[in-house]
Amino acid sequence: MSVTYEDDIDRIIKFVADCNAKFEDSKCDIRKSTLGGLGVFAKTEIGQGESILTLNKSSIFSASNSSIANLLCDNDIDGMLALNMAFIYETTVFKNTSHWYSFLRTIRFHDDQGRLNLPPSFWSANGKKLLEGTSFDTLFDALVPEDEIIQGFEIAVDLAHKWNEEFGLEVPAEFFHIDGKQREKDYKLKLERFISVAYTLSSRGFEIDSYHETALVPIADLFNHHAMQPDLKFVSLYDVCDKCGEPGMCKHLIAEEYLEAKEQEKYTPATGGADTAAIDDDLINKLENNLEDACSNKSADDEDGDDDGIQNPDECVDLVLKNDVSQGQEIFNSYGELSNVFLLARYGFTIPGNLYDIVHLGPDFMEILRKDDRHQEKVKWWSQVGHGLFCAWYAKMRQEEEDEEENEDEQNEAQSDASHPETDSEIEEESDEESDEEDGLKSWLSQLYIDFSGEPSPSTWALANLLTLTIAQWNTFFSQKSTLHITDSIINEEKLPFLAKTDNLHAKKMLSKLLKDKQLPSLTDSHAPRGAGVTDAMLQNSRILVQSEHDILDRCLKRLT
Repeated sequence: MSVTYEDDIDRIIKFVADCNAKFEDSKCDIRKSTLGGLGVFAKTEIGQGESILTLNKSSIFSASNSSIANLLCDNDIDGMLALNMAFIYETTVFKNTSHWYSFLRTIRFHDDQGRLNLPPSFWSANGKKLLEGTSFDTLFDALVPEDEIIQGFEIAVDLAHKWNEEFGLEVPAEFFHIDGKQREKDYKLKLERFISVAYTLSSRGFEIDSYHETALVPIADLFNHHAMQPDLKFVSLYDVCDKCGEPGMCKHLIAEEYLEAKEQEKYTPATGGADTAAIDDDLINKLENNLEDACSNKSADDEDGDDDGIQNPDECVDLVLKNDVSQGQEIFNSYGELSNVFLLARYGFTIPGNLYDIVHLGPDFMEILRKDDRHQEKVKWWSQVGHGLFCAWYAKMRQEEEDEEENEDEQNEAQSDASHPETDSEIEEESDEESDEEDGLKSWLSQLYIDFSGEPSPSTWALANLLTLTIAQWNTFFSQKSTLHITDSIINEEKLPFLAKTDNLHAKKMLSKLLKDKQLPSLTDSHAPRGAGVTDAMLQNSRILVQSEHDILDRCLKRLT
């Protein structure tokens, strides 16, 4: 996790003030948090709906408003690679001439001892041992270095030297100059610096709009994460022109509409050149008038703006309280409903008792299958046919149950004349997220896990039930016996509910043994890997993640027994 020092607080607040932004420093205090690093606390009671921070989008830092924005655009560099390069140039080449330098210099990509802030995929061999066998390793394969960021680094190096040759732009030597005499060593050093910046910015970036994409927002990045009870919502108008960032009509939209009209004209029967020209002129005049009206309104808004410099809300980002906060309370934002695996891989921290943690059992089932040839036929059918059939049946069954519950809820609400307008959208949003997540998981092994409460997933129960079937029970699963290849056999769907059973003693026994045999790292002081390449932060985060998985296993064993 990136660090902002207490000495940086005044510098950040001054930068925000110089930008004519609105930060409620009379109601909020930035100081050390018990979670580590800095946090934002309420000096007094603050009510729901109040804006803690309002910044003009011109004050945030993105690749699109950086000093090398045009070069990045000309070379089709966008996303996090663009932000990474923009940050590096702004802090090493342009420095004091940059509008954002006093803010950007407070973003540290190494600790106070100079050790780089790296994701686990680029930890040392000793460091990676801390997470071997966890879901971080077996399900997400997140200990393997990502090719994409290495490719991004090489692109950045090539562009830096190209821009130097073509325009005389200084090469950020500490990042992009590779010493030819000790190339391998220097390449590794510069790559790790580049990755450290990317990892740090990833932990502090906000999605702003279609023009700025991900950007750095001063003060907003100091609020700590709370998955279950965040106090804030981040507000920004996303639908803006992706070329200039203007909300509403702009010259780019005028040009696009004009070109669309000209294209449509090709397929419209001609009625005379004069009429066609008149249509084009009318269209252009109309669009230009719309643009002038928009600009006039914007100018009027500017003149009527408050003294604090906040003018058009559409051109601002806001942090707004979702609920009341009490005096002395730390005010939390949320990065989303994310497991410790994702938090550590992308943001560099973990939280104890994370309700979104799971324990992956894929390799443990594979070990059972490797040791017992009797399961081969069942596993072949499950991997090629059974898993898909079961998931489709289970999803249909769950949908029917949810529909019944929804109908009951609607009847109860009608009877009590009570309503909760957000419920349907929340359910739909959660369902969509789960659907997207499932679509991204390609292997049936990825569905074998235990959730935070200690409950095995439906696929885990199904496979355990399947593997403990007797020969007679196995044969009754098929409507056709005999000469057909097992993967071509037709399943008896009436038997599918058996796979969803959670009270099969044989399945429970199999799962209990599997959990007791599962190997997770032991990170007690006497056993934890130490030595070169293992920092206190790495050890602390790994302990939290591993302890969470141990706790999940214990809860599951209690359920099974």
